[in-house]
Amino acid sequence: MKFNQKKFLEELRVLFILVVVAFTVKATLVEIYVVPTGSMENEILVGDMLIGNKFIYGMRTPTWIGLPYSRMGFDIPWLRLPKYKPVENGDVTIFEFPRDPFQKYVKRCIGIAGDVISISMGDIIINGHQMEFPKNAKYIKGHVYKPEKEQRLYPELSGNMDNIETFTVPHKGMEINFSEVDEWTSVITLLTQDGNDVRMGDRQFTVIDPQEVGRTHGFLKYKLMGIFMSSALVQQKEYKARSQYVSGLVKDNRSDGLYNPWEFTVRPEDNAVIYENLMVNGEYIKDMGSYTVTHDYYFFMGDNRDNSYDSRFWGFVPDNQILGTPLVSLINLAKITSILTDPFKFLRFNIVS
Repeated sequence: MKFNQKKFLEELRVLFILVVVAFTVKATLVEIYVVPTGSMENEILVGDMLIGNKFIYGMRTPTWIGLPYSRMGFDIPWLRLPKYKPVENGDVTIFEFPRDPFQKYVKRCIGIAGDVISISMGDIIINGHQMEFPKNAKYIKGHVYKPEKEQRLYPELSGNMDNIETFTVPHKGMEINFSEVDEWTSVITLLTQDGNDVRMGDRQFTVIDPQEVGRTHGFLKYKLMGIFMSSALVQQKEYKARSQYVSGLVKDNRSDGLYNPWEFTVRPEDNAVIYENLMVNGEYIKDMGSYTVTHDYYFFMGDNRDNSYDSRFWGFVPDNQILGTPLVSLINLAKITSILTDPFKFLRFNIVS
């Protein structure tokens, strides 16, 4: 058969257009997500494949160009189109994990910008009103912690996962008076999340955490290895490889002068030093006096209340990292091995609410 170069190039052009359209739809309208953790059980189960609606909170044009499902690429300018509805308390929401935007998290919105929130014996109080406990939410341990239980939370928060003293979700237009700050870790984090160049001496702050980036390193590779090797050996290899990978990321950050705000233990006696030396966009904060927040933020929690890595531990999500909401789960990949014995067991049609 004679090779038809013109026909080949035409088919290649059509294929390229289809790929561009497919990934444009994926980036802006609808995307499929696989849930890796049980933090939203029983609403969403581990292994659920979700179809997500990405235009409900305002369609976002592509922010990145690169090899799909990899970290190889670069950021590009983007914009968000008008939203169908705002994020509301109680919404199950898909968003980029602030400490590693490559990872997509699914949690329930507990606080929108400007909300005043506290948690008492597991009860969430929003602007003076108790939030109804979601019908599918649960506690694995079967009880809530008492207020005297000590636990390490996001620095701005005081208490434990079931008891948190009153705090306000940051919002656009909120003023930060630098001379009145007594807890700097969360302030530096907020300033960085707000899109500023934040530095102190030879240190530049970033919220991208090498430890979090390392959590997904080689994830699929080691899942496949588990088919042919013992789980203990796979875990050993995975732990070693990820530790080396994270060490490399930390080393690269240090060579670039990059640090996470929460890497340091800030003592009360350090406040004066920070106030004198911290810079935002090349200007000392002692000369700025105050700062006006430019983004709205949100506070998220998992429905599996005592088995969820959420805003109680890593803080707030800015509006530019909100992606959408899950519509429905169709299948559960964690049960796909049952397809030979029970072909319908891994099917799971569930409308997320």
